[in-house]
Amino acid sequence: MIWCSFLERETLDRCAMTWPSAGVRSTELLANHTSFRIGGPAEWFAEPHGLDELLGLLREANRQGILVSVIGGGTNLLVADRGVRGLVISLRRGRPFRLVEVLSQEGEPQVRVRCGSAVYTQQLVTLGGCHGWGGVDLLAGLPGQIGGAMVMNAQNIGQRVERIRVVSWAGSVQELTRDQLAFAYRYTRLPPGIVVDATLRFERADPTATVARIQHVLQHRNATQEVTLPSAGCAFKNPPGESAGRLIDRAGLKGARIGDARISPRHANFLVNLGRATCDDVLSLMDYVQRRVVRATGILLEPEVRLLGERW
Repeated sequence: MIWCSFLERETLDRCAMTWPSAGVRSTELLANHTSFRIGGPAEWFAEPHGLDELLGLLREANRQGILVSVIGGGTNLLVADRGVRGLVISLRRGRPFRLVEVLSQEGEPQVRVRCGSAVYTQQLVTLGGCHGWGGVDLLAGLPGQIGGAMVMNAQNIGQRVERIRVVSWAGSVQELTRDQLAFAYRYTRLPPGIVVDATLRFERADPTATVARIQHVLQHRNATQEVTLPSAGCAFKNPPGESAGRLIDRAGLKGARIGDARISPRHANFLVNLGRATCDDVLSLMDYVQRRVVRATGILLEPEVRLLGERW
């Protein structure tokens, strides 16, 4: 169970009255907001409709010392069975966070696009295919939202980034350029806070050829990755020069299961929810995988899935 002090409840009740469109509410089940379909309730949950509401909520929570977390598309995320203390924020209902705006003029050699962090990556891929944005195919099949892709440099998206705008937990806005972000494998150097939008650059390309490349990537992903059962995508990062999936397969772990959490027989780096998996099932299976792979290969796999909340 999670609990809320009188001060926190009074503060968040006030937030609910001040920003009624943000939908501030208690005990929102986070399993409904993740691709894994696992997780307990958020103590408080809010969906601000714009930047001003987001800033107001963050500043009020900061004044009162209330812990704040953010949940995007809910992919690459495992929520604790006990839930999450404090305030959990989702930007999915805010129209400004779901906009894609073309900044460049017709005839310029590159297309500059500003994307709200709650734009789903596949929405951007579809738009890019129709308009011939060269390089957008690298995101084909990538689940989740642009904000999450920025945080973990998914599919090396950093090579396309011009700048990212971030709101700190204290409620201040900061803009960072590509040189400041130090993109690396599954890493972006971001200050603590929430990504609200990103500006990307693409070359102009033939739309027909771009769509063909997107379809090719999607066909390959659908043929080799687990797409039929709830999961959080790849469970572990690839070690340098190696594939986590191949190491897990080499350890003979495809199909291994704890509770309703199972290693996909199709792709060994995908852990899937067979229906009633708990966070503890998944973490126990990940721990088992790490021990077996170390024993078989001498390599300790590093988790890629992010845990939100407390396990115990």
